Amino acid sequence: MANVPPSSNQPRPSKPASSPSILRLRAGLLLLVASVVLCGAGGHFVARQFGLGIGWAILLAVVIWVGVGILIARLDTRLFFGAAVAVTALVAYFVYDFSSSALGWSSTVSLVLALVATLFLAFTFYDFRRLKHELRLWAYKR
Repeated sequence: MANVPPSSNQPRPSKPASSPSILRLRAGLLLLVASVVLCGAGGHFVARQFGLGIGWAILLAVVIWVGVGILIARLDTRLFFGAAVAVTALVAYFVYDFSSSALGWSSTVSLVLALVATLFLAFTFYDFRRLKHELRLWAYKR
């Protein structure tokens, strides 16, 4: 009886659940990088319009990025997903139109490319929403 293995109804020592790092590779980070690039382009555009230097362009880009970040953080779920659907549909149309008209590819190939772009962008928006929630929880924990 000394070498009897423990029965299955005995409690086993539990391991602490390790949460994955917030810095793991995610699709939502692509949207975050795209927002930085677009805000940088906006800051550069405004600075060029007023004849300002590169320092002002960077400062304007940061101001635009913070403003857009505050706006996105305040959006409720319906408005966020509404904007995501609108942007995704517009990108799908542009992918289909460009590949069928400008590149002259068949409508089937253009439709498949538009579908792939739609799925990728929809997942990116969904992951960005989850990333935003995780960042908020992480910031409140600090």
